[in-house]
Amino acid sequence: MNIFITGSTGYIGNALVFKLADEKNTIHALVRDPLKVKCLDHPNIKLFKGDINDINSIRNAMNGCEQVFHLAAFARLWASPSDIFFKVNVEGTKNVLAAATEKNISKFVYTSSTAVFGPSINHPLSENDPRTIGFNNDYDLSKCIAERLVFDYAAKGLQALIVNPSRVYGVGNETYSNPFTRFLKPLLKGKFIAIPKCPDVIANYSYIEDVVEGHILAMKYGKTGERYILGGENISYRQLLDIIREIIPGRNAIAIPKPLLKAAGYLQLLRFYLTKKQPAFTPSAIDRYYTNTSFNCQKAIEEINYKITPFRKGISYTIHHLKQNNHEPQ
Repeated sequence: MNIFITGSTGYIGNALVFKLADEKNTIHALVRDPLKVKCLDHPNIKLFKGDINDINSIRNAMNGCEQVFHLAAFARLWASPSDIFFKVNVEGTKNVLAAATEKNISKFVYTSSTAVFGPSINHPLSENDPRTIGFNNDYDLSKCIAERLVFDYAAKGLQALIVNPSRVYGVGNETYSNPFTRFLKPLLKGKFIAIPKCPDVIANYSYIEDVVEGHILAMKYGKTGERYILGGENISYRQLLDIIREIIPGRNAIAIPKPLLKAAGYLQLLRFYLTKKQPAFTPSAIDRYYTNTSFNCQKAIEEINYKITPFRKGISYTIHHLKQNNHEPQ
């Protein structure tokens, strides 16, 4: 089968592309510069030069395809100018949807995020729970607007649906969307790292292999106009650190109170305005780590046969892989 994919050099997208290519599908991967791509070397992957903000390049790359996975996004919590979120995540998605409609694509899976749901309060959130607070960053808002576009196109006849991964971890490309690797590598080298001081805050962590398989299952079994949360276990920061410390002995994580982290975020912004150097984090980014974000994956389990790898098992494999690739002290 010929499959068109955006975001093939990203964390989830790259893993998905190779799994589909290994299953004898022919992948049409849209990339900005085929000559610079080094992570898509496979006989079943064809590279097409283009960009999701160039609809003609999308049309060209989508020729002859039956299915579309749209994963490309500007995945940051802050940027200047901020309109890049809407140009890429909204206008780019509209272009891919329009091209898919023109090409009579049989099925379309859009990769969103559980960030669109906001914090959980009294129970793990499911697909139909309303967001209870406003948006405090342009990334979350742009992904929400893009979802509305997908629903609109689905209502008009495109066989489109949405998947919402939570905080993804596991072996894969070291991109912005793979923070766990950046978190684990210093620990393996015996270095100290700073973490938010909020041991009882709960979040949902999804294993990369589950999320990739969830995309494929959504394409196969997902219903048009529906969302599917592709998550994992809901665990507290305390539980997460306890599990990691069982595998990487030592207490190399320093818990920093929220006021200090927020102050550091404001200093990062001040540095940007003075030097134009992008901030490592912002005050609004800190806020999300101090709120519960637990999710219920029952719909995906029941409707598309989604399966969850226990966090302890997934993180153990991830750490083992990093050890095997020389991320420990010599």
